[in-house]
Amino acid sequence: MIELLDIRNQKLWDEINQKFNIEYAESSDNEYGVYSINNSVTFFIDKSNLCKDSFTHEMLHVYMTIKDLYFTSSLKLTFTQSKILSENLTLQLIEHIGNCLDHVKMLPIYLELGFDRKKFVKDYNQYKCSQEEITQFNNYYKVGKKVNLKMIDAYVGRLVSVLCDPNEDFDYSSDLNKLEKVDPLLFKIIARLINHTKEIKVIDRTIFEDDHRTVISNFYKNMIKWISKNSFAS
Repeated sequence: MIELLDIRNQKLWDEINQKFNIEYAESSDNEYGVYSINNSVTFFIDKSNLCKDSFTHEMLHVYMTIKDLYFTSSLKLTFTQSKILSENLTLQLIEHIGNCLDHVKMLPIYLELGFDRKKFVKDYNQYKCSQEEITQFNNYYKVGKKVNLKMIDAYVGRLVSVLCDPNEDFDYSSDLNKLEKVDPLLFKIIARLINHTKEIKVIDRTIFEDDHRTVISNFYKNMIKWISKNSFAS
């Protein structure tokens, strides 16, 4: 797929190509994607829209694994240790969180390579929070003094989407103030998760410095503390 490479992403491609057996497949949903297992990588390409920016985005997901950053798999393994978390945070949410944490580390590299911020994600121009959602949280997140288990997934997912949105033109300050009031402690935990992810190094990280394991371990410990401070309604 020479059409998807140029001087900006060639070095990244070369590094991936040296470490993985690479295959291409045509996307079934007109979106770019990537699937990797062991030393094999499959890139899903939208042949009707050959976009170097989108392809570079997917290459950077693979680059995260080269740099030993596995947010999604670490979340899946860690959260199975808690009955409440494993039963009430869906696999879809876990994958969403992991994907967003990847994006936090990928975006600076993507921009440094010279690619278009507006093409980093397909929903770049979509505002990630609505007043209707906030009203739903205000009305249904608590049942009396208990946390409604059915609302945790939606609340965490919405908060992660807002805090990880790459579109700097959106002002979420009012929405974040409202979301924080729904559950101040959980809000603080999610915000710390994002900020901790921003702090870790991708390149030249030593074994003594924080990595995805530290980030997810601290997140899990904070979530267990949050559980201990709440009672729940199903």
